[in-house]
Amino acid sequence: MRKTPKTKQCDHCRKKINVKSRICPFCAGRTKDRVVPRAAVCPRCEVALNIHITHPDREEYDICPQCSGLWLDRTEFHRATRKTNVYRHTQKKGEYLRGPLRDPVKYIPCVRCGQGMNRKNFGRMSGVIIDECRSHGVWLDSGELEKIRHFIADGGLERSRDREIEKVRTELKELATQVDKVTFTHKLIHFWNPKRWLFSGLR
Repeated sequence: MRKTPKTKQCDHCRKKINVKSRICPFCAGRTKDRVVPRAAVCPRCEVALNIHITHPDREEYDICPQCSGLWLDRTEFHRATRKTNVYRHTQKKGEYLRGPLRDPVKYIPCVRCGQGMNRKNFGRMSGVIIDECRSHGVWLDSGELEKIRHFIADGGLERSRDREIEKVRTELKELATQVDKVTFTHKLIHFWNPKRWLFSGLR
């Protein structure tokens, strides 16, 4: 049986590094993904994806003819969720209402490399669970791109960022309180040093 290689050669310094490393530990250069070309297949229906070209942007998306799921490469997903594109393409207006999370949980393979993808709540609070391959792109089920754009257009990313800032601020306050308590305890112990207190009474 053929063994899976554990190392690969860095594209920059040519030294051997771990096959899973994206950054070379020797020269800090980013390594390229060595992806074996494979047919673009829907990770849910297992049928060939059709290429859809948007107008007038001429963006190419891979769409499943059965479930209408959508594959976007990393750059395509960034462009599709950029604010300028969001405001231009979003049909829904008004308040974004988070829907229930889909069930049951099912992990699906990346369209490009076949490896299992991570599930991620877009914007941490949108309720839209996207399937993401960190190296290659994002799979969106039917209607999820519209939900994401509606969430962004309604200021969802700003609210998510504000919530994270407030969370960090609260954690820092709690940490500062704990540090103050520790500092006070150390000073108290030093002031009431048992050995100093005991022997000073014997003088």
